[in-house]
Amino acid sequence: MKSFFLKPLYSVVNFISILYNEIGNNISQKGRDSMKKFLTATDKKIEEFIAKHSDVVLSSSIHVLADEIGVSSSSISKYIKKIGFRSYSRFKVNLAQQNSQSIDEQIDKDDSIKTIQSKLIKTVTRSYEMTIELIDDDTLDRVIDLLKNANKIYTFGVGASGLVCSDIYFKLSRIGKNIVYHTDSHIQLASLSNATEKDLVIGVSYSANTREVNAAFEIAKQRGIPTVSITGQGNGNLDALSTYCLKVPRHEKSIRSAAITSRNDSLFLVDLLYLGLLQKDERRANDILESSYKLTHELRK
Repeated sequence: MKSFFLKPLYSVVNFISILYNEIGNNISQKGRDSMKKFLTATDKKIEEFIAKHSDVVLSSSIHVLADEIGVSSSSISKYIKKIGFRSYSRFKVNLAQQNSQSIDEQIDKDDSIKTIQSKLIKTVTRSYEMTIELIDDDTLDRVIDLLKNANKIYTFGVGASGLVCSDIYFKLSRIGKNIVYHTDSHIQLASLSNATEKDLVIGVSYSANTREVNAAFEIAKQRGIPTVSITGQGNGNLDALSTYCLKVPRHEKSIRSAAITSRNDSLFLVDLLYLGLLQKDERRANDILESSYKLTHELRK
């Protein structure tokens, strides 16, 4: 008789879990909290461990975490979905952002250089994992197609984002793409005077609110030129102007000693785009790379 009455309740919980799973990470914290009344004893055991040992969670696979807590990996997966996340990886991204510190916050004055090395590699590795979780494969594939087919590519970014633009410029120019990048934002904006809808504009801005980048995207939008932005997670002014948005985790403060993880994450995305482009046009790219190698190799003789 008891199981008979519980079945409708389990059905309701299952339905809500599926609904939360579809909505994903857009659920409010209040909505997640309201789900806690449906948690089982096992769920509460998992929740308690996560609250006390978030560092262990962030560095562990779901199977390792299951062993640490003393539950099954399927129990963790069910708990994650109950509280509104599509996957364990998505949950880790959210947890990392709640508990994140920039690398300069983590460094203590008494740390040895070896300790700093260890902290840095952990921070960068975790940030890469978070970046991967934010990638939409279909969007990435469409951006690669735009890169492949664009007559000319224009890149915009200032400061540390400018370093990312330089990397885009060097990589794409090496395989024969017609790409323009100037460190002077005024000269770069002026270069758009001859741009057409057959071209592509790429902007890099962690804040998604960089004035110089936004100005270029406004011009591109007026002219019907496709645009791709690389920005920090969340919504900024640049998002509304972008044809496609590629996101990196947002866990650096506005005032920071250096743009370490945001720069590395953005460069990681650039590497993915570059490798995807090589894959789609392998023969032509290989011919150009071989030619450029022979030209530069002459200097080493």
